Amino acid sequence: MKPDSMLVEPDYLVHARQNIANSGVAEALTALAGTEPALAAFIHECLATVAGKLALSGAPTPVVQGSHEDVLSLILTSIQALRRGHYELWKDSLEGTPLARIQAEPTPPSKPRRRKRPGSD
Repeated sequence: MKPDSMLVEPDYLVHARQNIANSGVAEALTALAGTEPALAAFIHECLATVAGKLALSGAPTPVVQGSHEDVLSLILTSIQALRRGHYELWKDSLEGTPLARIQAEPTPPSKPRRRKRPGSD
């Protein structure tokens, strides 16, 4: 039995993980930055801090680099799966709402801009 508030299905995690494995973590982070620049910058900066702490603690460079990639993959997989869960939850909820009615109404044409008459400043 799954909890009522569960948004992330195991399938979403599998697909997100495969997507990131196919595209690469750097490309996945760049794609995230296209839609969520503040979040991508936050992730990038925090992971740089973690990598720096690992390096200062004496961890070998390959371990630091591998850990950075593993953690970034974990974070990006989680975000992609959660976004998919939100999409699946809300995709059918627009119909019949006030927002749907507003979107269905034709937008009135914009009024032409008034031109200033010469010498009216």
